[in-house]
Formats: sequence, structure tokens, C-alpha cells
Amino acid sequence: MMDFNLILTIGATFWAASKIVKIVPQQTVFVIERFGLYQQTLTAGLHFIVPFVDKVAYTHSLKEIPMYRDWE
Repeated sequence: MMDFNLILTIGATFWAASKIVKIVPQQTVFVIERFGLYQQTLTAGLHFIVPFVDKVAYTHSLKEIPMYRDWE
């Protein structure tokens, strides 16, 4: 029984940490909503958010998309 409680505690800790810590990759931004309203935009790096209150509403790529034109 003690082993089950230890495993459950460790699992819950990792799950909570995954909800609090957000790592934003380079050339990407995360749009954060708090209670359904825009709160902030997270740029590349390590960020901490409030779990169950804030959520990543949109992930936007900042990569350039080439547009090809046919110059005839």
C-alpha cells in the first residue's frame, strides 16, 4: 500500500508540474487565456502559468512561409 501511495504522489507531482511549466520553442508564441479572455503572449523560453485558470489557447508559428510567383 505504501508503494502505491508513493507512486501516486510522484505521478501527481509530475502531472502538476507539466501544467505549471510551459516551454515555448523558438520561432513560436503561445497565446494565453485566463477564464476565456486574452491574458498575454508567451515568447520563446521557460514560463510559469497558473494551472486550471490559464490555458494555452493558440500556438502561433513565426516561421516565414515562402510565396512563389511565376514571373512570365
